[in-house]
Amino acid sequence: MKKLGILLVVTLLFMTTGCGNTKPEDNGVSDNKGDTEVKTNTNNKKGIEVGIGQNVQYDDNYNIAFQEMLFTEKVQPTNPDSYYTYYPAGDGNTYLVLKTVVKNLGTDTLSGKKLPKGKLIYDKKYNYDARPMTETDDGSEVQQYDWYMDIEPLQTKKIWYTVEVPKEAETNTSGSLIMQYQINNKTYDVKLR
Repeated sequence: MKKLGILLVVTLLFMTTGCGNTKPEDNGVSDNKGDTEVKTNTNNKKGIEVGIGQNVQYDDNYNIAFQEMLFTEKVQPTNPDSYYTYYPAGDGNTYLVLKTVVKNLGTDTLSGKKLPKGKLIYDKKYNYDARPMTETDDGSEVQQYDWYMDIEPLQTKKIWYTVEVPKEAETNTSGSLIMQYQINNKTYDVKLR
């Protein structure tokens, strides 16, 4: 029993001391308010520039076409039915929505979990994680669950990348807006403004 106690103390000692430098790198400030995650980071890697109206192909897996960017007080379907889901922005915030169309070029179902993740960079230093949503073909509903974004082979889906940002990002027209994606080990910067 005594040996077990000594072994436990030694194990705990190793766990608490660790090795090397354990201080996390301070890349900026994280501010969680509601669904908005803000990180200030001046080390954004510049990527391949893409604009609205252009597209990016990921090998033979999928093609993503960047169609339209808009600001809105609430994310809702284009042609809402009598009952529909919507997402209102918090006080002092608005949504930036980048509308895309994704086509599955593969032979298997493309999981919504494997869609590229977007990150909005405002004014070259403020980072916001984008949340993908999908709109039904008839425009009557928007959904944010992964399984609604699954795409069958050779089919397309409307995927909206939504970001809740302070209204300043909309009104400060001199501040740049870039939606950044990691696709096929490359960084793509979709220039929105």
